[in-house]
Amino acid sequence: MSQNQSILEMIQTPVIVTFANQKGGVGKTTLCVTFANYLVTKGVRVVVIDCDFQHSIMKCRKADIRKYGEQEMPYEVWAYEANDKAMMTSLMEKLHNDPEIDVVLMDSPGSLKAEGLIPMFVNSDYDLVTVPSTASFLMFVDRLKKAIGERMKARLFIIPNLNDGRIGKRSELLIWDNARDTFSNYGYVTAKIPKRADMERFSTMAALDMQAAIVTPVFDKVYQSIFDTLEPIREKELKGIQLTENLNPKPKKKKKAQPTDEASQDSNENQNKEPE
Repeated sequence: MSQNQSILEMIQTPVIVTFANQKGGVGKTTLCVTFANYLVTKGVRVVVIDCDFQHSIMKCRKADIRKYGEQEMPYEVWAYEANDKAMMTSLMEKLHNDPEIDVVLMDSPGSLKAEGLIPMFVNSDYDLVTVPSTASFLMFVDRLKKAIGERMKARLFIIPNLNDGRIGKRSELLIWDNARDTFSNYGYVTAKIPKRADMERFSTMAALDMQAAIVTPVFDKVYQSIFDTLEPIREKELKGIQLTENLNPKPKKKKKAQPTDEASQDSNENQNKEPE
């Protein structure tokens, strides 16, 4: 039996990964989509659930369909509201029993007030929390774990995102080192993801372009934790805009215009004409 076959047999129910923070504008949604695109290259069957209040992922998918067409969709995007606790409980149960899905990515609201957050986090297998603005969320998850007990088994990954290495005095960097040690008490703290212009855009269809080198070290850690390997779980033939080289095709060289017979004749006559 191949390693891929044994991994697929181990996936009895979909793995649910929730991207979370109590604040908007910290790169949570971008990381959710780029992780989906990363998983596609590994042959993982992905579904993205957009529960953010602004539904940015669903808006992006609609724009991508207008640009590329529906035949290019590498995974489905579903939009749900996180304010309905009963609906969220039903959704999580449905997802855990769908044999056509390997991994579900949930983009949660940038708030701790939505009623559906508790069933979302309780039924997740992994919570990926972005830094900055994480302390309040970690305390929320910690209280939830104590209240729920063993039913909440989600593993926590803490991702220092939007890191600008140009900013910060030595004293501030020491504070971060201490904060990192504190965060480690709650979950696994990944490598930092630097603040780059390339990370300010995302597509729900196109391949990772310049973003790949930025996010892969972090995503490799999460992927290996889920599947216990860095190898693709199944063969996946990428095509069209899912291939990086098709995103920025090289411009074709313009052919030199061939002179017409009439122009060529005039040129020859001018060359043969004796000066007066």
